[in-house]
Amino acid sequence: MRCERCKNENKQIKAGKTRAGSQIYKCKHCGKTYTPKPKERKYSEEIKRQAIKLYMEGNSGRAVGRILGISKNTCLYWIRKYAKKIEEKNSPNERVKVIEMDELYTYTERKKQNLRDNTGK
Repeated sequence: MRCERCKNENKQIKAGKTRAGSQIYKCKHCGKTYTPKPKERKYSEEIKRQAIKLYMEGNSGRAVGRILGISKNTCLYWIRKYAKKIEEKNSPNERVKVIEMDELYTYTERKKQNLRDNTGK
């Protein structure tokens, strides 16, 4: 293993674990503590398309992750990336605005109030 800062090899010691359980290392030479970056998992384009399709059908990011066996964060990353591609394809004059609502409803404008004058009419 190699230190990220000083690039020395074989001078690392174990220095605990993160909350997620990843090993933390400390360089004896420069004192830097770090967690090695995990290998990036490669997912097929079919899995990505399926995740976006499930999300567009009304499933939550957590549900899509559970169905496909992937992290909800990975799923939401793909969805945001896809949405950005769609936005870039549209010209600035044709901006698409989407409002999604569920059981929670919020008023966006105040209701008109019936104001009476001081005479009581």
